[in-house]
Amino acid sequence: MGLLTSDGNNKTNILYKLVTNHWSKLSILSYLSGLVVSAILLSQSDRTYFSDNALLPGLVQREFTYKEMTDETLKQLEQVAQQLPQDVVPYNWLIKQFQQIGLEVYSHNFTLNYPFGDKTRFEGKNIYAILRSERTASTEAIVLSSPYRTKLSQHSSTLPGIALMISLAKYFSRENYWAKDLIFLINEYELVGIQSWLNAYHNIDVTPVLNHGMLDSRSGAIQAAINLEIHSHIFSNLDIKIEGLNGQLPNLDLFNVAVELCTRESVSPTFHGKSQPIENDEFELWKEYATTTASMMISQAIGLPTGAHGLFQRFSIQAITLEGYEATKSSYLKVSLLQMGRVIEGIFRSLNNLLERFNRSYYFYLLTSTRRYISIGYYMIPFACIAVPLVLNALYLYLKSEEEITEKSGNLWNCIPFTFVCHALGILTLLVPIFVEKYSQLVTNYETRDVIYYTLLSVCLMYIMNPILRCNHLNRNSRKCLSLLNIALLLCCISLVNISLAFFLTLIYVPIACLTAISLRLWYRIMNSILLLLVHPLSIFYLCLLLMSIYYNPEFTLTKHLVIAFEAQKKCLLFYIEDWYIYGQWIFPIGCTALLPVWLQLWYTL
Repeated sequence: MGLLTSDGNNKTNILYKLVTNHWSKLSILSYLSGLVVSAILLSQSDRTYFSDNALLPGLVQREFTYKEMTDETLKQLEQVAQQLPQDVVPYNWLIKQFQQIGLEVYSHNFTLNYPFGDKTRFEGKNIYAILRSERTASTEAIVLSSPYRTKLSQHSSTLPGIALMISLAKYFSRENYWAKDLIFLINEYELVGIQSWLNAYHNIDVTPVLNHGMLDSRSGAIQAAINLEIHSHIFSNLDIKIEGLNGQLPNLDLFNVAVELCTRESVSPTFHGKSQPIENDEFELWKEYATTTASMMISQAIGLPTGAHGLFQRFSIQAITLEGYEATKSSYLKVSLLQMGRVIEGIFRSLNNLLERFNRSYYFYLLTSTRRYISIGYYMIPFACIAVPLVLNALYLYLKSEEEITEKSGNLWNCIPFTFVCHALGILTLLVPIFVEKYSQLVTNYETRDVIYYTLLSVCLMYIMNPILRCNHLNRNSRKCLSLLNIALLLCCISLVNISLAFFLTLIYVPIACLTAISLRLWYRIMNSILLLLVHPLSIFYLCLLLMSIYYNPEFTLTKHLVIAFEAQKKCLLFYIEDWYIYGQWIFPIGCTALLPVWLQLWYTL
């Protein structure tokens, strides 16, 4: 027993000396190794494959031939839309088209009560038709949706996609092999219409600002959904969108089915505008993979859905958006609605083969191209390496505080109230929009976005200048240790839901958080204060918008870029709050209740 105890003490002493003497070197090595492994993973990604053999996309025989009907339906729809006022949807015409096919057609009314300003009410209507399966008792369903955009919409027209949907409904109604009900949904007001229909379909109230109404009829559990955004009858490529609300992703098999069937129909599938690269040069190939992965990670980190499919994923419904842009004269490959119809037919027949819900393949992954991916088992390795310095620095500070501990300085347990107060301040910040909503009559002469933005800015400035929570010299190391552990816990939790957001935050916060924990000299504390101010949640938000302005408008002056980013920040902040109210988007709540408190912990320990 003595030998064992002695050996254990030796190992403890070695670990103690390793951490106390080489913690800075280990931190730098771990951070850099994480970056290197991330770069290596881009070129060593795996090829995509089908985990669920029941899909059988290669055995699906595509027979859709209704080209003339699709063209005629599109022509009629464009004429009807031209005759109506700019903000009117041709409900009666759409209902008549589905009724002629023999489907069950219903309308769905909903109301959005805008929470801010003058409390404006927006009333909308969705049209949906159900093709009942002859082989089952309406226990499962597949949805094909498309938004109707009036002339007042800022987005491109979706009339070609709606015309194709009607043609597909007629073709599908003549086949008897369907084992699932098919639902054809045309929604108004983009995401608001889809959210209202989903709430009504599942009979749940996600938010009080959205009165989802009632549905006259339903089908079974929705297994999958395809959202169409086809802008022209001739397009060059089909862009497959997967990023959903809060960074959710669909099952990888659904994406693979769409890519495979596009390839078989000579349709060029793209992801973020990039197709499968064919460069022979390894460095050029790596750059293509890096560009595609970076585009996906930025889109996922923003937390906003790239299409209406993103709202289906909240209900565990696997969904993607297929978007076809108008072909230009220089487009090498041109795709017709007939080819697009055959692709959708193949996807629906593959989904019809499923014997159960999607339960295989990956739900957490990063795509480097349409045919390659990085699974969660690989990308968590570099993330962990980049985040390890937080734990190493916290361990160093803990050991250091144990050496210097006195009755006055206390320990980590005595710093828990400080952490609690910081998180309480974050919750108070989250209540700012709720206060503005409740007492909107007090700010009727000002824009809502200005009131919310300047109130949040004032609150953050009060937190920064607050001298009460400043720590003294005796408990500084304990507070810093707890702050670093809190940041590590936050980033690890976010990584399990939205790896892209966690990865970018880790890249930014790890070096700065570690720097603020290693010196008490005055000049060093001044430098750390400047760095911390630059990584304040509002500062990061502003700098991202500034970089976007510079990237998209390089001809502007710096002053104009600063002004554009300032105005954009006020608008985007209001958009995030609106999405939180309507869809349950959690970027703003996470920023207030998690990111701001850990920043305050670092700030008060300088």
